[in-house]
Amino acid sequence: MRSRWSVSEAATPRSAPLVSKSRRRSEGKRLVKEICATPVDKAIQFYIEHYVIGLPDEPKDNQELHGVKWVHSKGTRDIMAAVGLASLSNLTGDKEANTLAKHHYGLALQSIASSVQNMAGLDLEIILRAVVMMAMYEVIRPRDDEPVSPARTHVMGGAAILSNFLPQNRAPPDGPRGLLQMCFSMLASKQGSFQYLSLEPNVLIPTQVSPNNEQPLPQTFFGWISIVDKMVSDRDRPSAELIKKVARFVQLSAVLRSQPFVDGHPKTADVIRDALEINQDLESWERRQDGVWAVAEEHLADFFPDDAVFEGCYHVYDNTYIARVWNHYRWARIMVNQMLLESLDRFPASSAPLVSPEQQRRSLDCIRRLARDTLVSVPTHYRHPKLGPLHRVHFDKTKRAAGIGIAGIPTLLFEVKVTGCAPGVPDSYRTWALGILETAYRDTGMFQANALAGFLRKGIEKGPSSPPFSAVIIKEER
Repeated sequence: MRSRWSVSEAATPRSAPLVSKSRRRSEGKRLVKEICATPVDKAIQFYIEHYVIGLPDEPKDNQELHGVKWVHSKGTRDIMAAVGLASLSNLTGDKEANTLAKHHYGLALQSIASSVQNMAGLDLEIILRAVVMMAMYEVIRPRDDEPVSPARTHVMGGAAILSNFLPQNRAPPDGPRGLLQMCFSMLASKQGSFQYLSLEPNVLIPTQVSPNNEQPLPQTFFGWISIVDKMVSDRDRPSAELIKKVARFVQLSAVLRSQPFVDGHPKTADVIRDALEINQDLESWERRQDGVWAVAEEHLADFFPDDAVFEGCYHVYDNTYIARVWNHYRWARIMVNQMLLESLDRFPASSAPLVSPEQQRRSLDCIRRLARDTLVSVPTHYRHPKLGPLHRVHFDKTKRAAGIGIAGIPTLLFEVKVTGCAPGVPDSYRTWALGILETAYRDTGMFQANALAGFLRKGIEKGPSSPPFSAVIIKEER
């Protein structure tokens, strides 16, 4: 359903009407060009078709693509090739493509390192595009270790570059918004990395302490948030408020994985109180959102493919930046409520006086509501290959504003996995979420999508008697 970057319909069918000799000659040249395309050319074409055209905030077709400067820049060619080659290697098992991907990734690293040495002549759009694609390469390429951490390193590099521009007059008008998006991505990436490093990837309160005791967030992160606080517009102020609450949750989540906690100990009760307070702060944030931050849900029966649009429903936001921020709220709130439910299993004596039966019911209701909202939001962020132009018209009611469409895909996949592994959600939610992850892998070749699908699949196979679903069963039977 997606547009082709280079013309593939060069050969004219016999049944087609006659065309001029000049047109046939032109089509023949395009056909020869496609046949003679190098592996790098084909990889770049794959990248354009699967990671750019048709995505939110990106060109909708070839015609729009022609006027996009970064696509034709030498500064992005190597990293586009690396991403495309890594994706194709995953999908085809071509080891030579993987080797070539690493080569072009190395060339891209050298190019970026050379570019950032000359901040005065730096093209911010091109360098940020390249940095985002570097992060994408890390979540795409096949690997045995955790892919999220090196990707986060690239995002931090992009945030550092953007933060250096913000106090200057030449900073882009949406600079604070761009920096906030990178910081939100860092939080999702850090929380997501816990599952790669844990023997219990689908729970918030593991039974074993992680050997990795590093601080969850670097100090520079809070410096960037301070810069944003001074420059963010009133319109975007809610996102600057939300990121501090999400950061607090990620820090609490890291503490629960890095330190031993004993049921009945005062320190354990303090952690549960922190989770309750974060949940209340997030709830308060949601209640305050109106105006441009309001979310509208629309429904069209029997119009969209069932596996591409959840229950035939989709969201309309004022813009894609606001849509992304809402999903960051959703995954954090789902997880903090999952943490509260798990505390009843792990620390019954400490949690019983704090997490009442009413709170348990509210947590379950909240998880189910936000899980559904996350699934309904998917077409706003990722265009399923079964969706065509007539379908996309409805999602395009949400205006462009996030900047780089591709940057939202890895985080969305993490959010879909969070939804599928959340306690108390219907089996239909889990199945649909798994389908999206599997489709994203088949469509893009992104290793992270396949890895997340594996985590979710294991959670489904274990069934409701094992974490992460056991807390719900226990609470609903009481």
